[in-house]
Amino acid sequence: MITLLTTTEHYSEVVEHIKSVDRLDELVTVVLDEEKAELSSKLILIQKGVIKLNMDWYDEEPPYLFPAVELTSNNLLGLIFYKLDNHQKAFDHISEDNPIYNDMLAAIYLQFGYEISEAMYAQIDSLHNKSIVKHYGNYQKSNDIMELKALYGKAIAASENDEIKVFTTKHYVNLLLDEGEFKKAEESVRTLQNKAITEEASVTLDILLASSLMAQLEMPYQPEKLDEILNLYHQGISFHEAKGQKVNAGLLYIEASEVANFQNDHTTSKDYINKAIFIFKEADIPEFLGEAGLRKATLLYKWSKNGSPQYYKPAINAFQDTLKVFKKDTYPQKFADVHHKLALIYSEIPVSPEEKPIWTAFCASSFEEVLKFYTKENFPYEFAMACHNYATALMGFPEAKLHDNLKKAYQMFEDALNIRKAESYPLERALTLINQLELYWIMHNKDSEEEARNYNTMLDKAHEIKQLVKDKTIMEQAEEHIAALYELKKVLH
Repeated sequence: MITLLTTTEHYSEVVEHIKSVDRLDELVTVVLDEEKAELSSKLILIQKGVIKLNMDWYDEEPPYLFPAVELTSNNLLGLIFYKLDNHQKAFDHISEDNPIYNDMLAAIYLQFGYEISEAMYAQIDSLHNKSIVKHYGNYQKSNDIMELKALYGKAIAASENDEIKVFTTKHYVNLLLDEGEFKKAEESVRTLQNKAITEEASVTLDILLASSLMAQLEMPYQPEKLDEILNLYHQGISFHEAKGQKVNAGLLYIEASEVANFQNDHTTSKDYINKAIFIFKEADIPEFLGEAGLRKATLLYKWSKNGSPQYYKPAINAFQDTLKVFKKDTYPQKFADVHHKLALIYSEIPVSPEEKPIWTAFCASSFEEVLKFYTKENFPYEFAMACHNYATALMGFPEAKLHDNLKKAYQMFEDALNIRKAESYPLERALTLINQLELYWIMHNKDSEEEARNYNTMLDKAHEIKQLVKDKTIMEQAEEHIAALYELKKVLH
């Protein structure tokens, strides 16, 4: 439903324009009272002989700003059909010589990801719209990120009013967050907080500030900083729920859940994520439902590792639920990532010796799914991580009848080390070497002659670890291995 907010002066004219199209009045509401008009992206303002489209603060449409145009039948009907996503009928009323023709065309191209040519881009007058097209659009000319930031800066400086300034800043801050410039994003938001702006703009700034602060969090977390972030998210949730924007509220519940988790408030964290899952299930948005489920599963897994083993099985159930959304044929990478988490849980869950073979079979099956997607050729870093984790898990597997789990683990560690070179991934290499040394000791207990042959190799690996990192814990582990090896040497000789 499209809402037209107009004045007594134009009411009769607007109604006549609507009536000129059969049954269009069933899709359009004309109101005079601002309190009856929701300030959504589907609102069209008509006053003083001019038509304006309301800014979309809810991300329902491309963030393209149309210029104000004269109130005429064609302009009004064209914009109404554009808002109804009936673009063919929109262009029946907006001809090529119309001042907003190119803007409407660019906005539609932006929405559907069509390639925007340099010629089309050149006809865009607004610096805001030029920034948006370069940022989000399928722009024919490749973009330099520094040029885009500079363009956003010019657009913000040239804003007609504070409301537009905030609207442009919203998308500029999104760019900064994507680029990892979290402090700059925070500073950009704070400069606008005292402006006289609408509630929509103010809440947008609150949410952006929360995201900027969240991205800068470091352990140990400061309680007052977590309280500030959670309060900002609460304000955003309350606003979106009051406006009927349940999906946007659901997305904020996910973030609030993460903050509550940092506060070690597991009950509240789970409550927030369950609210998000309910919203996305009710709205029938599988992707969001899957992401919320994935966040819930990850939280449960974290809790299970941090002294609450009762959460292992709920975490497994939650991860398996996400596989109903992230299926192998439609979301192969997500499918692999979920199986990686499941494999880790299967390897860690405390079970009886009688149950262990079942869980290790689950673990091996999930790791095989991971390695089918994360191949050495296409995803070397992820491949190495999976090999490292699989090898570590294999060290705890019960003895198999048909193959040697320890030899398989050794080869997995070698595959990881072939990727985790000292010059590229020193920390990751050190961690793999530490775990491989643990494997050597286990294999030594099985075959002392083999250990004697590998003594020098083990010593070299232990010394290499000390050259790779300065981490105190890892250095101490390396020293322990070196000391143990010197003791072993006395026995071997």
